[in-house]
Amino acid sequence: MHKMAGAVFGALALFGCAAADARPRAPAMTLPDEPARSASGALTLHPCASLPARCGRLARPLDPSGRVPGDIGIAFLLYPHLNASLAAVGTIVATEGGPGFATSSSRAGYLTLFAPLRGDHDLLLVDNRGTGRSQAIECTPLQTMKTPTIAAVGACGAALGDASDLYGSGLAADDLAAVLDALSIDRIDLYGDSYGTFFAQVFAALHKLRLRSVVLDGAYPVIGEDPFYLAAGVAVRRDFDLVCQRALACRTLPGRSLDRIERLLHALRATAVSGTAPDGNGAKLAVVADAASVGTILYDGTSDAVNYRELDPAARALLDAHDAAPLLRLVAENIRSEGTGLPGGAPSVYSRGLFAAVSCMDYTQLYDMAAPVAQRQAQSAAMIAGLQASDPAAYSPLTIAEWLTVPLDLAVLNLCLEWPVNLPPYPPGQPATQDATFTDAPTLVISGELDALTTPIEASVVTGQFPHARHLVVANSFHVDAIDDIDGCAAAIVRRFVATLNPGDTGCIARINEVRMPPAFVRHAGDVPPALASAGNAATPADLALAAAVVQTAGDVVARWWVNTSGADIGLRGGGFTIEQPGHVVGYALRGVRWTEDMAVSGRITWDQSTGAIRGRLEFTGPGAISGSVDMRWNDRTPLATALLTGVVDGRALMATMPAP
Repeated sequence: MHKMAGAVFGALALFGCAAADARPRAPAMTLPDEPARSASGALTLHPCASLPARCGRLARPLDPSGRVPGDIGIAFLLYPHLNASLAAVGTIVATEGGPGFATSSSRAGYLTLFAPLRGDHDLLLVDNRGTGRSQAIECTPLQTMKTPTIAAVGACGAALGDASDLYGSGLAADDLAAVLDALSIDRIDLYGDSYGTFFAQVFAALHKLRLRSVVLDGAYPVIGEDPFYLAAGVAVRRDFDLVCQRALACRTLPGRSLDRIERLLHALRATAVSGTAPDGNGAKLAVVADAASVGTILYDGTSDAVNYRELDPAARALLDAHDAAPLLRLVAENIRSEGTGLPGGAPSVYSRGLFAAVSCMDYTQLYDMAAPVAQRQAQSAAMIAGLQASDPAAYSPLTIAEWLTVPLDLAVLNLCLEWPVNLPPYPPGQPATQDATFTDAPTLVISGELDALTTPIEASVVTGQFPHARHLVVANSFHVDAIDDIDGCAAAIVRRFVATLNPGDTGCIARINEVRMPPAFVRHAGDVPPALASAGNAATPADLALAAAVVQTAGDVVARWWVNTSGADIGLRGGGFTIEQPGHVVGYALRGVRWTEDMAVSGRITWDQSTGAIRGRLEFTGPGAISGSVDMRWNDRTPLATALLTGVVDGRALMATMPAP
């Protein structure tokens, strides 16, 4: 499994990757304000403040046809290879997702991914037009509103005037080619993640001979995409059941996981549930659990690891015990990580305007973007009515009507209804023509098995369109696999492929551990399934249940790494904890964390992501003022891992094991 390094604004909004990296980033880059281009076209590069890189900017025509006047500055970072005694053997170009995220802002992930190759490879990071320091689009109120609206998207396009058509992937691909020309770089190894895979496909169609190799990490097709994105529904209906079948805590439950989720939706359709809950970043949000919010949990891949881990037991908690806290927390975490929790953020980090501009110029729509707005609306309504008649379960367990209530930057079907089309440089929806062919360069396509954003189904379509492509599906993994790869699998494969044009041994993709689910969310520690006594144990069965509750508390805290970006969070039912990660070891400090209502847990946990080892020394105070301490350890990379427990409960020696949380 992995954690995405960029930030994601929803499934197709995602079509770029994902919630902001929770780990500290390098300082923001500083670029010269003036265009750095001489009359001959050669670039003058400048030292980047606080970065071991060279900064540059290339002036490019905003509209190559000349119909819209003006230039746009395309900014980039060039990291020279580290061994000055060697000539560079090649240049790696990485490109970020969104669309709307600045590649330069995700440099930490790319530098880590390609670190073993940087001795003799240069690394080039270019901010696509309209992102980062390449004159990021800033549209108010679209950038600052909590949830984008059709009207705000249309107003953003109107504010851009005749330039509304000029930020698509086709022109951005030509910009990259121009930067390569100015830097005298012939061929590149191109890595794209999420929307970056879409951009990379366009580049691979328009500039075939510039590529030595291509890696598409979390891919969906430029040619042949379904305008309803129905592959997402297929993935959701398969994957929640698959996760349950593989999890020790779920596989023996009667019925299917999807059946329980459908029961949850049925209950919420009758009566929505509201309350306050921690958002994964140390704040409490007022939230409502209804069909739309559950739809976000189902379809938004920014928090997949936690959503797959916890939606089923959260549904059981509400349905069987009237305990809404776990579900409300999932709603709060998804509101923030899906992107609606980032309004007002700097457009230079993520530009919602650019997201809209690319989505409306490049993606397949239900309606003709060249038609007037009223005609688009009629076409959309007719298409949706047709789907309702032919496949009403297309987004099951949501109804089609419920899917359309999911935030617009996730359920994007009507996103572009009012976006203006003025002087498009190519037909909308065709940054590469429908009969385009792609590069002959060796191509590696990587999918997370559980990715509902850019599904393995869609990635298979992409793979079939490249003459020399291979598709790898990483078991039990999600969206974008090589960045922040805590399993050391996909990242190693990518590096081997870039170095040798051969992925080498790929056996690790089948050995990624399953998603570990809590057996149940309970209010009382004594209701947790007890740990299993080992030789030397003197703890009672009740003690073993309390010890297991401590370990489940630890597992709940460790899982927040996937959603936390602030370094601090709140326990499910109280208390707090901090997360620090100066390197590959994550440290957690717990202060009275309450996973159950009657137990407070404090102490420290460490997670060595280079080995998978998780260790903790925790103290607790439980029901009836009983207290104790538990030392625990397990390996996160081990499938069906066992946690080893030692310690003292109310003076009695504890020696036990239990499934790792």
